[in-house]
Amino acid sequence: MGTSTISAYEGNGLDFIRITSLLKQIQNKDNEVLNLYDLKNKKDEDIISCVRNVETSVNDIENTKQDVAQEETQAVMRLSDEQLNLLSKLVAAEARGESYEGQVAVAAVVLNRVKDARFPDSIEGVIYQKNAFSVVRDGYIDAQPTEESYKAAKEALYGSDPTNNAIYFWNPDISTCSWINTLNPHLRIGNHVFAR
Repeated sequence: MGTSTISAYEGNGLDFIRITSLLKQIQNKDNEVLNLYDLKNKKDEDIISCVRNVETSVNDIENTKQDVAQEETQAVMRLSDEQLNLLSKLVAAEARGESYEGQVAVAAVVLNRVKDARFPDSIEGVIYQKNAFSVVRDGYIDAQPTEESYKAAKEALYGSDPTNNAIYFWNPDISTCSWINTLNPHLRIGNHVFAR
């Protein structure tokens, strides 16, 4: 029967070997199509991955530009990390409950004092000057600074001074110091008034 089947195909001009060969070619073409489809999907994944990598690189470059721009902005004075942390602690303690601007203002007053010949010439000297800040006396200075107080201290360090060069600040509603009330404040930010 196998011979008669082959003979029937041969009679029609087709032979079994040729049909088998054609079927193998079709199967190979199907495999090539599947391989191309898999390759296309792989290339799509590679392209997506590449685009994500480029986006990440662009973001990294933008962040670096911002960091460099901030570093290129001249600080009003050089502070060590410890000094900036101390200033941040003072801001957190003295300006707790105040707006961000009020926190920057408190930091600016401390920096203005460091630059003023009437005060000690260091952050530590100004902050720990006898009776200068009630938070030193009552121990609140030892609390950890907040992210916002650190940011406010750093902003003041890089020149932001909403007090216009004030060297004193106090809350007139709770101040117990009689001589500070003799000063003439030129500005109010939140609960604090500021004087030169």
